[in-house]
Amino acid sequence: SFALGCTGLIGFMNRRARTRNKLRAEQLCAPVRIADARVDLVDKLLVHLASPDDSADVLRRLHIGSSAQQKLELLDNLCKSCGYSGLAVFGDCFDEVGLLDPLLYPTALKVFAREVCRNEILNQGRFHFFFPDSRASLDLSTDRVVREARFDRHFVRDLTWSRFQLQDLAERRFLAAQPNAGSKGGQPKFGSLFEHVSREDFSGAISKLQTPRELMVFMTELLA
Repeated sequence: SFALGCTGLIGFMNRRARTRNKLRAEQLCAPVRIADARVDLVDKLLVHLASPDDSADVLRRLHIGSSAQQKLELLDNLCKSCGYSGLAVFGDCFDEVGLLDPLLYPTALKVFAREVCRNEILNQGRFHFFFPDSRASLDLSTDRVVREARFDRHFVRDLTWSRFQLQDLAERRFLAAQPNAGSKGGQPKFGSLFEHVSREDFSGAISKLQTPRELMVFMTELLA
């Protein structure tokens, strides 16, 4: 009976530990909104890396961080401890994220841009953000934003492409997609697709494109 009692007690303690670990993983994953949080994976990871006595708040403070600045500092330290020189962050296609979709949430992208373009975040180092709209369209030129972001210390510019640059990009991408790419002579050119289109109409169509992304969409629809 003593052995059975010990076995039952051990089983109870194991179940209780698993329940606590799962609850701790759920608490850590609760703030995640953009992607589907994998509580099961976090649970397994915590079993091997964290002490059973460490609460979710302790783990968040020591290894995850509460503010964006703390998260970036911890991530930068992790990169350096792995032998890298530091952290570099590239952000693009923000308008393709569900919560930032300008059609569903017209002001969400502006709010996000203001939150990202703050001095304490930009001071972290190598950050490169590519927003789909101009600085003025995102309300990043107001006195308050300029003061908080310290754009006088951080390089910001509106990226623009001319019709000739986009046309040259289209030509090079079209040639690279040919079966015999790299061979000289005999390769069709991008302009040959528009032999029956007037030069004015062709130039007008290209002029309506503003970014390489719009050009890629244009070419996909054209060659589909």
